[in-house]
Amino acid sequence: MKLLKRIISLALVVCLTASMACVAAVSVSANAGDPVHSKLITDVVNSEADNQVDTDTYYFYCPDDWKNEYNDYYYYNPETKTFDGAGGYFAAGIYWWDGPYNSNDYKGDLEQGWPGFAVTETDPTCNNVYVAKVPHTAGKIIWNSLVNGGIDSSKPYFSLCPQTQDINHEYYDPGEDKYGFYPAGIPEEEGFNGKIFVLNPDDCNECNENPLTHRFAFKGEWFYYFGNGEYSYYKTRDDAVANNALYKNGEFPPYGFQIDTTELSVKVGKVSDPIKPNDAKATVKIDDESIVKVDSVGADGSVKLKGLKAGKTVVKFTAQDKQGLTTRECVVTVEDDNTIDLENNIFNWEVTGIKDKVYNGDYIKQNIVVKKDGRYADFDAVYFDNLDVGTATVYIFGIGEYTGITKRTFKITKAEQPIKVSVKKNTVKSAKLRKKALTINPFKIKKLRENSPLVNIRKARRF
Repeated sequence: MKLLKRIISLALVVCLTASMACVAAVSVSANAGDPVHSKLITDVVNSEADNQVDTDTYYFYCPDDWKNEYNDYYYYNPETKTFDGAGGYFAAGIYWWDGPYNSNDYKGDLEQGWPGFAVTETDPTCNNVYVAKVPHTAGKIIWNSLVNGGIDSSKPYFSLCPQTQDINHEYYDPGEDKYGFYPAGIPEEEGFNGKIFVLNPDDCNECNENPLTHRFAFKGEWFYYFGNGEYSYYKTRDDAVANNALYKNGEFPPYGFQIDTTELSVKVGKVSDPIKPNDAKATVKIDDESIVKVDSVGADGSVKLKGLKAGKTVVKFTAQDKQGLTTRECVVTVEDDNTIDLENNIFNWEVTGIKDKVYNGDYIKQNIVVKKDGRYADFDAVYFDNLDVGTATVYIFGIGEYTGITKRTFKITKAEQPIKVSVKKNTVKSAKLRKKALTINPFKIKKLRENSPLVNIRKARRF
């Protein structure tokens, strides 16, 4: 069924193009540049069709630069052939060539039904959002400025009649959308009812040029509409906000292959925050590899860079998307690191493992540990005066992610040198001593008290 509808739609496009070309070739409509003969869609579809055919509500964000003196709308009453109302407001145009209440069947005084119905109803929360009810089975629609520009390029209104391309408002098969917002497609039962069509101002000149008028048609995309001029390719506003994908006031979302940042700065010797592409298969090229280099690549394709020297360069990410081979650029600025990293600076960290040592004839080092709050720093140690007896100094430098320097000292002392002494034993007798004579080693007597009850030495002799 879907395939048959596609074939029919293509055939209608061919027929419409041929018929419009013929009309433009043989005649210039008397209504060129004048929008006032268009019927109000609210007088036709929204009044007659509501009870007869199923209709869908479509929103269209019309940019301010579509408004001009030729679509300052006055309502034209085709029955009385008079202009009713004071005018002074803009009306958008909507056209469809096939299906119920199509523009050709209800063209009024328009010779070829173009530019279609006048749409004057806007969303109360956003004056640039126009609202139209269209029969569900209508052919492809075209939004326009309600100005028939004709084919005479000398006329002032010739270039004041922007329009969209033919817009599919039925459904998307998986992968059918041009920009890749709906990889799973839009099912036929959902369609585009209640959605808003937003122009992509950067995707106009890619359209086919009309060989008669040399004008281009704008492309765009349908989005879920939340009111207040806000929309997204996410179904709910909460999801759109959570994924940083809420857009408004005619802003067209980034599409195809993207990276999450276009500007990045990093210090010399430091590693940058990651640059995240939305395609893990993206290739990376650095214009000047003397300024920055790739430090690591994550499983999701995110790239961290390391600054090598001060300067600026461009890092290019390239991947295949629906627009072809697409390259996105990130400008990376590398700056000298003149700041003090207090968090990783080891100056005031605890240093353990440094003790006084005894001279051993070799250069003496310590079992140093540098720590703070359960973290252990990486460091290098440089020693001075650590060979001979005296005071040695060690300087401890943070390395890797750790910075700063701290200084410690320790002493190198003389080693003990044992001396062996041989002496004769002596016998000392005391008249007052009631016990047996004692044998005394003079080198073990540090002090003898005079008139000791045990021994009394009247005459000392140096041994």
